[in-house]
Amino acid sequence: MRYKYDYSETQIASLFTVIASVLIIFDIFYAATINIYVVFILGVLLSAMGLNRFYERNVMKHLHVDIINDEVRHYKGESGVLKIRIAQKGIMPILSAELTVIAGNDIKFFSDQALKIRQQTETTAIFTVLSKSETVIEIPYTAVKRGVSYIVDSRISIPRIFGFGYMDLRQIGSAKHEIMIYPDKFAVHNEPIKFKIAQGLFKNNESLYNDPLLTLGNREYMEMDSFRDINWKQSARMGELQSKIYEKTTCTEWLILVNLRSESVFAPPENIERIFEKLSFLTGEIAKEEITYSLIANMKTFDKGSYFRIDELNGLRSYRPVLEALSKIKTVTFTIAFERFLNHVRLYEKVPTHIIFTGETDALIDRELEYFLHRGITIYQLNDKGLERYGKNTGTVKAVSR
Repeated sequence: MRYKYDYSETQIASLFTVIASVLIIFDIFYAATINIYVVFILGVLLSAMGLNRFYERNVMKHLHVDIINDEVRHYKGESGVLKIRIAQKGIMPILSAELTVIAGNDIKFFSDQALKIRQQTETTAIFTVLSKSETVIEIPYTAVKRGVSYIVDSRISIPRIFGFGYMDLRQIGSAKHEIMIYPDKFAVHNEPIKFKIAQGLFKNNESLYNDPLLTLGNREYMEMDSFRDINWKQSARMGELQSKIYEKTTCTEWLILVNLRSESVFAPPENIERIFEKLSFLTGEIAKEEITYSLIANMKTFDKGSYFRIDELNGLRSYRPVLEALSKIKTVTFTIAFERFLNHVRLYEKVPTHIIFTGETDALIDRELEYFLHRGITIYQLNDKGLERYGKNTGTVKAVSR
């Protein structure tokens, strides 16, 4: 973090400068005899002013401020600590200085001092650092909502140790730091999704490979079966190990389509944050099964001239990039109507075996989704009700009999 000194002369310093200048001029040009005490006070003032200038010029030369934990990840509601290291490698000490930090309101500092009308959080900390030493300031905070929070501004107010007010240092440039808050996958409303996936409520009529999210029933456990294929609840009922029987599919490749536009055209859906939490949980479950999937949102990215996307993820290692992508999606941005977006997917995207789309539908969206149904693609709808099979002929989801 880099800082610039905003020089400002205090009124007291200006007054002393004027008085000293007047006395010196009178003594030189008018041969005025100055009282010895006045001369002593004048000498002290001039010395203090000189030392003050020297301090101002040198205290910043070897002052280094940096953030120790420059990349931090949290789930919503978790607490963290922002650690800022202040090092003085020169000989000038800094005594009782004040550091003010301002960040985005995706987090909230414990001792928040920001005005409520501003979308920021602000706090201050007092520190002292002697010559050739360093100190670490710890600022606690709470992750409030999904998003990415940056330090948007910071200031340091350093007392001039020889008097005459404070030195004000202002941050220039951006701080190389981010606090990313993931959607809360642990939310209570995700439990029904977990139950549906575990019970295998959906079917696919293709038949080459096992689809681990779609189960038909159970059979007696065999040595070649994996432990993760065991249905523990059914095993407890039967008194012996039971393995799940999976549906067959040509391949298992999912496409998740995120709708960031509501019926009121450009505004995001009211439940969009809950949808992100459900997606956070759902992609975690898909990652555990090592299913290949991609995620696309109907949000335009002007740098690439395309839609916001993250492609062909597989396994638990891919889960963090998905959480980061969900954190970075802005809900108030330039979006495309979802029916036009679906048309783009139909024309230009690789055909998956499964599609998950978010939000509600209307006649135009239903017409576009019909194309995918005719292609034999299994479609799920993710909304406030949870994860449900989409299709005019499928109706509501029913549990598979055991």
